[in-house]
Amino acid sequence: MAATAFKGEKLVGKSNYIKWINPASLFLEINGYMPYISGKASPPDQSLYYARGTEGGRSVLAPYSQELAIKYYEKLNYFETQSQKALGALKSIISLENQERFKDKNTAKKLWNAIQATFGQSILELVSRYINQIVDSNYSSYKSIDEYTSLDCEIPKPVITSLILKGLPSSFDAFSSRKYEKMSGDLKNIDINGLINDLISEEARIGVNADLNANKASKGGRGNNKKYCNKCKITGHIESTCWVKHPELKPNSENPNKK
Repeated sequence: MAATAFKGEKLVGKSNYIKWINPASLFLEINGYMPYISGKASPPDQSLYYARGTEGGRSVLAPYSQELAIKYYEKLNYFETQSQKALGALKSIISLENQERFKDKNTAKKLWNAIQATFGQSILELVSRYINQIVDSNYSSYKSIDEYTSLDCEIPKPVITSLILKGLPSSFDAFSSRKYEKMSGDLKNIDINGLINDLISEEARIGVNADLNANKASKGGRGNNKKYCNKCKITGHIESTCWVKHPELKPNSENPNKK
């Protein structure tokens, strides 16, 4: 069976360790090397093939049979061969600088443990990383509420709630005030999923109101009933369907001036 190629960039250091670790683990697992790294695979137990005795006052090992002796060395050779392949596979997915840095690690298990000890992030570092991600986020940085709230992390719910609400634009002020008042009375039972669903509904409501106001302005200010877009300042469509603001709505084969 042909080996599965590694799909990812080689390990450079802490800067790409988080992105590297999962593809690396998958690559090693699929190709059958991970048991030789985790210690799940072990060399054959010599006591099952050889008996310990004494000869001339010295401790000696004697095979139970010639066939068992051959079988033992076959299994031992296979284990050592696979262990070396695992080491080579692991070396192939780290940078040349790291290969040089860890050149004293002569088994896959030792190299793997050294990599994790050197570049792996502690729980505190991971929490800090995710907190920074949320603190630096705001609603205008994302395409929708759904993307804005998809921050994969384990942080106390009151902190997540506060940081989500703080990044909303002023059009959400009334919504935020209601949520702060409601959730402050029961911080232990904050429903993050419920908050996100409410945000999605509020975003849709605000969008509908913006379109209605745009159409009212169009009818009152231009003396006609044509739709008007506040984004590109032309008639024929509204902002929520504007291809300039939402290029993902634009059909590839359509004329860009036709909305």
